[in-house]
This record gives sequence, structure tokens and C-alpha cells, in this order.
Amino acid sequence: MHRASTLLASLLLSAPCVPAVVAQSDPPLAQNARQTAEAMVARFVDSWNRADKVSYGENHWPDAELVDPSGVITRGQRAIVQEHVDLWAGIFKGSHIAGKVRRLRMLGSNFMMVDFDVALSGAQQLPPGSPADAAGVLHNHLKHIMERRHGVWKVMAAQNTFVAKP
Repeated sequence: MHRASTLLASLLLSAPCVPAVVAQSDPPLAQNARQTAEAMVARFVDSWNRADKVSYGENHWPDAELVDPSGVITRGQRAIVQEHVDLWAGIFKGSHIAGKVRRLRMLGSNFMMVDFDVALSGAQQLPPGSPADAAGVLHNHLKHIMERRHGVWKVMAAQNTFVAKP
């Protein structure tokens, strides 16, 4: 009986060590997360500049959601892609964007928030209420929540906001 009590006590006392082991695995994840976030932004920029709907869609999970600068919510990868196909055929035909990760925050081991800034130039026309700078460049802050499913990171939620005073 005393032996069983001693064994139980040592198991219980060693339990708090488990979170420390898990916590030590976070730094490599954070390094990989930075690379993942920067790769996502690079794909976003590249697919926009080529008006490539297939590549653009590959960044998003099928159940993704996008809130555009006017507050319209678009649900689903297909709808998000179609919205951009329409923009590339319309007011943003021939436009070019540049983007850069501004901030990355891990939200657990399978979620991260990626804030990045985008500058859009060469638009045929600017959307109503969009405050372009003196050169006609539209500046936006984007916030993407990425989720890792089966080892693959993709956007599950996104919000796009016009910068009021670039």
C-alpha cells in the first residue's frame, strides 16, 4: 500500500513537468510560422499580380470567410475567388500590389494571426470611400487568421481595411 502511494505521489508530482516540455517545442513552431506567413503573403501578392484565381484560391480553406473594406462578408473559398476574379476583370484590371508582413501572432499551435500591409497601384478605378495617396496608391491593412489542418496552413478568416491616411 505504501509503495502504491509513493508511486502515485511521484506520478502526480511529475505531471507539472509535461507543460514545460510542450512549451519548449513552441520556438521552432514560431520560426516555421514566420516562414509560413511570409510565403502566404508572397503567394497572395503573386496571384493578385497575375490575376491567377487558382493560386489565389489555394491560400484559403474551402470554408474561409472574408470581410472586405466596405464590411461585406463573403463566405467560402469559391465565393472569395469569384469576388477577386470580378475585381481583376473590372476596377482592378491590370493593378499591381506589394505586400509585407507587419506582425505575426501565434494563437495556439494550429492558428496564427498574420497582419500585413498592401499597397495597390494601377487600378482602373478606386472603390468608393477608398482613400488613395497623392500618387493614387491604395493602402490596406489585412488580417488573416491561418489554420493548420493535417500539417497544411491556409487562411480561414480574413479582413481587409483601407488605411485612412497613408
